[in-house]
Amino acid sequence: MLRMKMNIPSVSSGDITSPFEKTGTFVLYLEPLLNTYYKSYQNVITLNSLPSGPLADMVVQIDMPKLSPFQSSAANASPFYNGSNCRWVLLRYPKSAIGGVGSGSFKNADSFMGADDIPAVLGYLIDHGYKVDTSLTNMLYHSRVEIGGVSLSGDRKMIAMTTWST
Repeated sequence: MLRMKMNIPSVSSGDITSPFEKTGTFVLYLEPLLNTYYKSYQNVITLNSLPSGPLADMVVQIDMPKLSPFQSSAANASPFYNGSNCRWVLLRYPKSAIGGVGSGSFKNADSFMGADDIPAVLGYLIDHGYKVDTSLTNMLYHSRVEIGGVSLSGDRKMIAMTTWST
């Protein structure tokens, strides 16, 4: 009987990192948000991660409130769900202009970028050294794989895949 001893690094101890963690690529989504300050719903642009480059100054992480009291976070849970409903949200203004925290964004009705702002956002990205990958976005959009991930709304729509290229 041949016995082999493998020395596998522990992921939980931080010995190993995934090569997919920091790629510079991020996804823009449009999803509904309950603004608890104004008690209204709005569609906002969210991101799957904090981007590199100048856009990072206009992105904050907020805890997305449930859209309905009947909604259960556990219903949307995956094996990797950590109990947090935090999302990276794109702001109209730099973080410093609204106080630097996500919860302060709710008090200014036009803090969040939404569906009507998509052309301006794409223009900003191109002007500031980002590459909007239209072919990859189109391929994923037309595939049978639903790109949207776990969302409290269940109605998160992919806008574009983007890469920081500078």
